[in-house]
Amino acid sequence: MFRIRNFILAILLILSTACSNKFFYNQLDWLIPWYVDDYVDLTFVQKEKLDKQVEVLLQWHRGEELSRYIEILNHIEKDVAGNITAEIVKNWLDMMLFSAKRIQVNILPSAITLGEKLTEEQMAEFVKNLWDRQAEFEKEYLSRNNEECIEDNYDNLTDKLEKYVGRLNDAQKERLNKAASSMQRFDHVWLDDRKAWLEKIERLMKREQGWQQATIDAFASRGEQHPKKFKQYLSYNMNIISQAIADVINQLSDKQRGKLLIEIVDIKNDFRVIIASAE
Repeated sequence: MFRIRNFILAILLILSTACSNKFFYNQLDWLIPWYVDDYVDLTFVQKEKLDKQVEVLLQWHRGEELSRYIEILNHIEKDVAGNITAEIVKNWLDMMLFSAKRIQVNILPSAITLGEKLTEEQMAEFVKNLWDRQAEFEKEYLSRNNEECIEDNYDNLTDKLEKYVGRLNDAQKERLNKAASSMQRFDHVWLDDRKAWLEKIERLMKREQGWQQATIDAFASRGEQHPKKFKQYLSYNMNIISQAIADVINQLSDKQRGKLLIEIVDIKNDFRVIIASAE
């Protein structure tokens, strides 16, 4: 399971355009309902119902999504045998994002069902904890200077890649350091966008008539609602990182490439074991 988690991290690090890879997870705001138990104190009955809903979602995920992950790994395995371009790396990311959207579609109905059962006090607690988390992010990210941000970007890139290819050589590290230094600082734009999103969520959580469909519509259009500057920064940084990852992969030694291929095969086998156990 450790390999699986880090495989997903390795693919998703392409979007790590703030000061750490936490950015990616926290900018996928539609995942918040999945972690509702971390934001509100549920009763025993509510937890039981949530557990049952989660199990249904996990069965769907094991039955359908894991096989898609194997297909993604097959693409990566085939691609790394030849010359890698930034467009190929972006294609890997696109495949993962399509999977994320499918997860969103399946998570939201369960989250809304739970939201219908929360008391007013629980909903107030949920919203308060969302804003508390926002304050934590603002303190963590905005207190850093540019040098610290560059260092975090560099550390994230090197750490994730080294998990799969082994120790990077000086030239590879220098390439990633150049990419980290070239990225535009994104945390303030992301935090402003996230704040606006939480304001919308807070209004929806008042649960006025029709809030269920309004919530589904809001999450469905989330990507389209990012401000222009957000999209520009994200696109710019994604281009920088995608090209850097492509360059490093093209510079892999035979030993590094062999390790990468072994890791890919091992992760695919892990997925197959989980799929078989579900069957």
